[in-house]
Amino acid sequence: MKKNFRLLSIFLTALLLAFFVSACAPQKPPIRIAISAWAGVEPAELAAQLGYYEKHGVEVEMVRFSAYSDSIEALVDGKVDAGMHTLDDAIRYFSTGKDVRVVLLTDYSFGGDGLVARPGIESPADLRGTRIGVEIGTVGHLSLLKILQLGGLTTDDVTIISIPAWEIQQSMLDGKIDAGVTWEPYLTSTAEMMGGRVLITSREYPETIITSMVFDAAVVAERPADVQKVVAAYFDAVEYIQQNPQDAYERMGQAEGVSAAEFESHVAGIQYLDLAKNLDLFGAEGEGRAYAQTADIAQFLFEQGVIQSLPNASQLLEPLFVRKVSQ
Repeated sequence: MKKNFRLLSIFLTALLLAFFVSACAPQKPPIRIAISAWAGVEPAELAAQLGYYEKHGVEVEMVRFSAYSDSIEALVDGKVDAGMHTLDDAIRYFSTGKDVRVVLLTDYSFGGDGLVARPGIESPADLRGTRIGVEIGTVGHLSLLKILQLGGLTTDDVTIISIPAWEIQQSMLDGKIDAGVTWEPYLTSTAEMMGGRVLITSREYPETIITSMVFDAAVVAERPADVQKVVAAYFDAVEYIQQNPQDAYERMGQAEGVSAAEFESHVAGIQYLDLAKNLDLFGAEGEGRAYAQTADIAQFLFEQGVIQSLPNASQLLEPLFVRKVSQ
């Protein structure tokens, strides 16, 4: 009896010690991910709603911004650990000294971005001499440069006015600009309200606007296991969209304050990139198309004076986490 009591006492003491050690151990803060309204990145939000991050054993806090540029600033300033940003923006702030890693690619814009113009502007060439609104330094800027190039124009042929994408519509209604670069739902609704037209969309310059999940490089180095769990949870959410599209659209639409039907219309302008497509884009040994696309976009931005140096695509892109999900 005494022996059993002694063993029980030892067991309880050990249990209490383990409890106190656990309670006193420093708790890891949640992974904070910046997000703003864009159908292509909402799987990250869906993963949170469906509890996929918890399922994989990582705490995540989604930090939503109404202004896309504010989400970029939050990552650059170290206020969040990751951001859902376009590849060209990741290239831009990586080139100016913010050490980050693109751990997965979320979508291609395929009609979801473009330029809306007032009545009388019928082709990109007609933009000569017009006032064009665009949010300088973001994905819209890259769109505009591509659109002008397609019209045989340069930035010297137009007057560029820096306006946030969500203010393009009101600026056009107020007569401050003749055309504006924005994305859905503003693209179509502005054309309807103005009696103008959507002049050109990303269908005419595909595989240019690529959105990604970008992590602070220090977080990748310090918490690789947690980054891996975030990536795995994200692809679980993409798979859920494929299997349960209507419920997924309802959930993601609620996050953006729109109906499931409207959200589905936004999805029509993108192409989600699931695990298989990410593996294809990254390639087995760093020879995938994503590297060439990154180099091409960087070269374009460099030639346009948006960035002052060309980044190393192999340093910016980190395919390790995508590959491990497939193993």
